[in-house]
Amino acid sequence: MFEPAVYPETVVEIIRILYFSGKLRTSGDLQLALAKRGVDVETRTIRYHLTNLESAMIVRRFGNRGVMLTDFGVEEAKALLVFDRVGDLAMETERLSLECEYTPSSRRGSIMVNTLLVDEARTEEALATLLVAARSGVIVSSRLGVLRPGQRMWNYEIPRGKNALIGVSSRNYDVLLHQLRIPTETSATFLLRVEEGKPKGIVDIISHAGTTLSPGELLIRGKYTSVLDAAEQGGGLVTAAIKTFPSAYFDEVKERMDGLDATLFAGPLELKAQIPHAYQLSYRDRNKGYMIVYGGANFLAPLIERNIAEKLSISHGLFPVERMLPVEEVKNAFFARSGAGGA
Repeated sequence: MFEPAVYPETVVEIIRILYFSGKLRTSGDLQLALAKRGVDVETRTIRYHLTNLESAMIVRRFGNRGVMLTDFGVEEAKALLVFDRVGDLAMETERLSLECEYTPSSRRGSIMVNTLLVDEARTEEALATLLVAARSGVIVSSRLGVLRPGQRMWNYEIPRGKNALIGVSSRNYDVLLHQLRIPTETSATFLLRVEEGKPKGIVDIISHAGTTLSPGELLIRGKYTSVLDAAEQGGGLVTAAIKTFPSAYFDEVKERMDGLDATLFAGPLELKAQIPHAYQLSYRDRNKGYMIVYGGANFLAPLIERNIAEKLSISHGLFPVERMLPVEEVKNAFFARSGAGGA
């Protein structure tokens, strides 16, 4: 077996805390977090380790406010903690889910989002393309947020020369049901064939068990989708997912899905109290209801299909829903600011 990078136990735990929190942490914060994990160390020891991590470019200091992982530190943490991140509900996704603040009654607060980096010079082209995708009928939402160079979201800082486009993740359906204490599981993501604007059949399927990458992210970044064809011609391949829940909760699930803000969530394609035999991936599915939903990243997929952008991350962070506007409003504001007109 190859030898991974070796760090002292305390350093591994510090990296783990910084990665899964995604926030600035002081030495005092880290001391408390380490104590909860059964690691008792003094703050001066933590500061010593942080100095070494800073020298190795794994963390970056922000004065007295604390430290965060650098981009290199995030990649190092992902490799170091790879087995913590395996499965349908990887630890970072679970952490983000717990921190979502949005509720249907308030229609405010943070939601889970997908992000896509776009060159500043191609942002206008990207927004024009998303306006077409918004009319496709195969997206969760056409609401969009934008982060500019130097701004941060979770463990990530937007690099110079890039804008980050922020889209609504389908993971929010799970979060909304978890608020009602209804257990859900996204058992698989698949490529769905669309003809004449309507779903016609499943082409390929990827189980969520045993992976650290989002299957939807793999399908889109691998250019298996043709969402823009679905938008412009009525036919193509798009991502969708099957989410399961105990059949006994069907009425509660239906009520929550029926009450969604239609300007933010399109709702499920299918919602039934019993999984058909054809959709059952294991014996555990026999007493479960299910819903099929379009992948949230379908909205951003055309930018990868047309080589406008490349770096897509699904369920990558949290973003205030109040700062997400219909893509047409974002596009018009961007064109007005750039003096390019509103065509």
